[in-house]
Amino acid sequence: MGVGKRSALGSVFIVLLGAVVPGASSAAAPDGLELMRFKASEKTEAMFVLRASGCRKAGDTCRLELELSDGTDGTRKARLPDGMAHGIRKESRGAASSGTWTSGEEERNVTTSVQPVRLEAGEWGLLVTQESGFEHVHRRHRLYALKDGGVTEAWNGDENFAGPEMSHVGPYPLAPGSPVEGFYREYAFLSADRESGEPDQWKLDAYRWDAAGRKAVKELRHRPERHAAIIGSFKTAQEAIAYRDGAQLEQACASSFLVLETKPFKRLTPGLFIVTGIHSKKNAAEAALKNAGACNPRVSGYVKAL
Repeated sequence: MGVGKRSALGSVFIVLLGAVVPGASSAAAPDGLELMRFKASEKTEAMFVLRASGCRKAGDTCRLELELSDGTDGTRKARLPDGMAHGIRKESRGAASSGTWTSGEEERNVTTSVQPVRLEAGEWGLLVTQESGFEHVHRRHRLYALKDGGVTEAWNGDENFAGPEMSHVGPYPLAPGSPVEGFYREYAFLSADRESGEPDQWKLDAYRWDAAGRKAVKELRHRPERHAAIIGSFKTAQEAIAYRDGAQLEQACASSFLVLETKPFKRLTPGLFIVTGIHSKKNAAEAALKNAGACNPRVSGYVKAL
């Protein structure tokens, strides 16, 4: 689904930044601040409402909750895992139908990002990611959906919080021309270094919405495409790590490349370790090879669909 279609559904801004966002003025902010609305259903006028409450002055921590715009008193709300410090700021990045907010400094820093995903032809869910931490950033991922007239957490995919990790989630079309979307979680554990001698870990999980069961289930057939920009293949992880380190030069020419075992990938020759960057589009993988080669002329490679 294109950005234009997603944007056309509209997300209604209820407040203007700099006017009522906590911490934007010296006056105490009203409790229950509405941050943004997102389309919940095309059958009704229902909207998901993202709200911050419980923080009226510096030092307070805001609770973040999702509720329905047409819900009655007592309607089920869903609370996001991490609260945010007083002084929430909206970021300008992202599509008009999405939203990103940040607050806090160093250890108290939390960034919350929201992406709509079309779970059914007439129904939407929200993918929410919260990043927190200072030296090591950790991420929590959630899917929120409609249930029994309220909002419920329908899926979660947190990082392990065990070391240097990267992950992100997003919607993708399940089939060409279909209004229904799936969503994915892409994850990497950055463990490859000379001391460990172990490869990195990378995984892509795809999901779709089971309307009858009102739950997210693994999608095994229609998965999002990924392309590997490969700059070297080796018999051992140690050799691959040494090659990647040697390709860096002072400009860190291969800093975005992983060292991965080929065994999990059916389209790659098993029993090897590759130095690779993984991208959602073929042209992005080709550009990564070109940039690495321009940085270090000794680096070359090829692109392979995973």
